[in-house]
Amino acid sequence: MNLDQFRETLEKAGITVFSGGDAARIVGKPPGYTKLFLYRLAKKGKILRVQQGIYCLPGADEMEIASRLTYPSYVSFLSALSFHRLSTQIPIAIQVASARQKTPVSFGNTRIEFIKLKRQAFFGFRRYGNAIVAEPEKAIIDGLHVPGHLPLSEALHALKDETLRTSALCDYAQQFASAIVKRRLGFLLEKAGREPGETLKGRPTRYALLSPLLRKKGKKDRKWMLIVNEVLE
Repeated sequence: MNLDQFRETLEKAGITVFSGGDAARIVGKPPGYTKLFLYRLAKKGKILRVQQGIYCLPGADEMEIASRLTYPSYVSFLSALSFHRLSTQIPIAIQVASARQKTPVSFGNTRIEFIKLKRQAFFGFRRYGNAIVAEPEKAIIDGLHVPGHLPLSEALHALKDETLRTSALCDYAQQFASAIVKRRLGFLLEKAGREPGETLKGRPTRYALLSPLLRKKGKKDRKWMLIVNEVLE
């Protein structure tokens, strides 16, 4: 199999991002031969090396690349909301929820960052084309769980969109089994003009911060037992 035949095989199969192992199966040769084969292919510019052992065809979708760099993983947070066209901001990096720590990857003009989540949190995502992306409701829950990767203002903006399912938001918050995520979600749902329902209400005895990234200063919301330390419109 020559270089052009290999690329044609990938394109016919709808594969744009692949590993060295994928290539070995296609070429039908040992790993050593395949590694040299891929090196020559990259040198001619027919494929691009993303990181060690991962390659893509020129023009491959950035979201697909990002969701293939570690397993299990999926694109989430602000990046997912932007993908679903529910954000007013353009992320400066693609944010990937990952089951393990991984250093950021820079590929061309794209930076891919990895945010570690517990394996129990790996739900609420699906395949869009060849990319694995969180459903918008899950992206919001992830953002409320790991502050700093999804501005609360952007979460509120998305919650005002009628396409988001309140039932899915509450179900995902329940699965996350985090009391503070439920309280933050309940507060934001009310702020967005939605009925949060009974499943988000608990019996907390201490106030928590709406945004743990800001100072402990603001009005106290007794219903959700939150210190509202960020102004949201």
